[in-house]
Amino acid sequence: MYSFFMRLLFISFLQTGSGLQTKLLKHIDGKVSTIASDELQNLYLVKSDVLEKYDLDGKYLCSYNDNTLGPLTSVDAGDPMKVMVFYRPFEQFVLLDNTLTVTGDPVSLENYGYEQVSLACMSYDKGYWFYNQANLELVHMSVADLSIDKTTGNISQLVNRSIKPNFLLEQNNKVFLNDPENGIFLFDIYGTYYKTVGIKGLNQFQVNGDKIIYLENKVLKTYNIKTFQEDTIPLPDSSIVSVRIEKQRLFVQNSKGVDIYEVK
Repeated sequence: MYSFFMRLLFISFLQTGSGLQTKLLKHIDGKVSTIASDELQNLYLVKSDVLEKYDLDGKYLCSYNDNTLGPLTSVDAGDPMKVMVFYRPFEQFVLLDNTLTVTGDPVSLENYGYEQVSLACMSYDKGYWFYNQANLELVHMSVADLSIDKTTGNISQLVNRSIKPNFLLEQNNKVFLNDPENGIFLFDIYGTYYKTVGIKGLNQFQVNGDKIIYLENKVLKTYNIKTFQEDTIPLPDSSIVSVRIEKQRLFVQNSKGVDIYEVK
């Protein structure tokens, strides 16, 4: 059942041909709150205040833990050499290298005058985006001197509705700000709003090229932001929580942990 599902998924999403085979490489047991992945096919697991890193075959590599900052809110591994971890309760983020070693002091956004930051992610220019709840705006921080060089302005006024975002990501020169009630707000890398994608009810998603990959009611879906084409793949296991796709690896988070599949 799973093998058939994997074939359909990768044919539809990655379009690498029909001669695909899948193999379960590893099951990582344990309670996982969030998973992330990078372009090198590494897997990152968040377990409360601990971040663990595994290679593409499920081999444990290293971990990071700073329990003085509270539960780890989110991980951005878009750059595997510079991983960002964000702690919402303390409005701080920490940068890690590829061994999950801290590369500098935690950056406290409160010290820069922002006391209600709920989301943060990396930017293409090695800078940082964060969402300031107080002014309902996205703010870009320069990597050079941590100065503020771009802002969107009040997003609620731009879209003419109340907003409550819960997920932030920059990918392919676009900034994606998710609001479960309203959809996904799209901005360019300069902070200019230009579109809302009407996918609602999401907590997180992955962007691969022009496709948004997400789970909706235990069904795996894709949406092409350029062609507006939608694809749907039913999932055989209702316990699946989230899915990540990286080249020849499929990472499936479920109620028992995470399964790593090889796709040939």
